[in-house]
Amino acid sequence: MNSALCELSIVIPLFNEEENIPELVSDFIKLKTMLPSSTEIIFVDDGSMDATAKLIKKIKLPFTILLISLSRNFGHQSALLAGLEKAAGKFVVTMDGDLQHPPELIPKMLEQHRKGIDIVLTQRLDGQITSRFKKMSAHCFYQLMNTFSEVQIGWNTSDFRSLNRVALDNLLALPEKRKFLRGMTQWLGFSVITLPFQVQPRRKGKSKYSVIKMLKLALYGISSFSTMPLYLSGLFSLVLFASALLYAVYVLYVRFIVNDVVSGWASLLFVLLIIGGFLSFFLGVIGMYLAAIYDEVKQRPNYIIQDEKKL
Repeated sequence: MNSALCELSIVIPLFNEEENIPELVSDFIKLKTMLPSSTEIIFVDDGSMDATAKLIKKIKLPFTILLISLSRNFGHQSALLAGLEKAAGKFVVTMDGDLQHPPELIPKMLEQHRKGIDIVLTQRLDGQITSRFKKMSAHCFYQLMNTFSEVQIGWNTSDFRSLNRVALDNLLALPEKRKFLRGMTQWLGFSVITLPFQVQPRRKGKSKYSVIKMLKLALYGISSFSTMPLYLSGLFSLVLFASALLYAVYVLYVRFIVNDVVSGWASLLFVLLIIGGFLSFFLGVIGMYLAAIYDEVKQRPNYIIQDEKKL
């Protein structure tokens, strides 16, 4: 962990964002007088296959710039973590580089920190620019997380947030390899405030966060913060066992007491399919937790830094 050597660190993970770099730089130049003079911006190139890293090396900003290039694409959470572990600021902001997180909100975040708030979260106000499908998938994500997770994730919160040094040091001290930063940040228990912001339309390029990636993130979050699915699978297994036992008693009663041939093969097949489906689902739940355990015991690093340069 770094000691606080500057007032503010801004961590920005990038993956194939060459089209947005010039406007991102322009936005920060406009904030020159609104941010502390001792500000560092940490760009994390998450294995981009375009000219993202080359453009970063050419930019001129009135702040210290650190470029971290990962050896390949490790994913958004790992790229954020790489930047956070290098951040030296008294306050640390994380934001995306796709221009949907407005940098002009950063001074308001710092204002909240100076009032004594440890963690400043942000809430997206999507408006009309977000597709119905995206809104529905986001709704499913938060509903799934908050139903099963022991930590309630703020509705429509994002990875655009800021932490003071105490909160960040405690966040980085958490030992698990699977980092679900949205949940881990709120698990810490420090004072939190949420600032709404109007999400900006993506000016150029396409979103790298697919529905599959969002589902994977939700599964990571559930396996990290809740054992409820395992208990539910055990409960449903008991219910299915009791139902099967009652059905067996009914079959024996009809066969030996009533002395009648048991009919209804279609209903029997239906019951078997239902039980088989539930059992398959529960095996999948157990597999999800086994995968989480497997990732933890491997003890592989979350990322590998190929190059690191101060510009």
